[in-house]
Amino acid sequence: MRFKVLRVCQSKGFSVVPQESVRFDLEKASEILRKEGHEVSPSDVMVTVEVATGLEVTLYANGRLMVQPLDSKDVAHEIAEKFYSSIEGARE
Repeated sequence: MRFKVLRVCQSKGFSVVPQESVRFDLEKASEILRKEGHEVSPSDVMVTVEVATGLEVTLYANGRLMVQPLDSKDVAHEIAEKFYSSIEGARE
């Protein structure tokens, strides 16, 4: 999936925005991520996952990700690639 990685203004985080129209079933995504051993905090509008100590990824149904706290755009890109690959089966 193609996406853009954008720094969130004056914060230690990045927004990852899909460049195509996509929807994810957040319940299915939560199941997939739990099976991979991640601690998942789902809600009706987003899923928050701790991917490393102190590093969170938040997934929204429209495919947007928030990766924080993080200073490296390259690391955010790598995390997004792995994350999208993991949850491919949750696409609607």
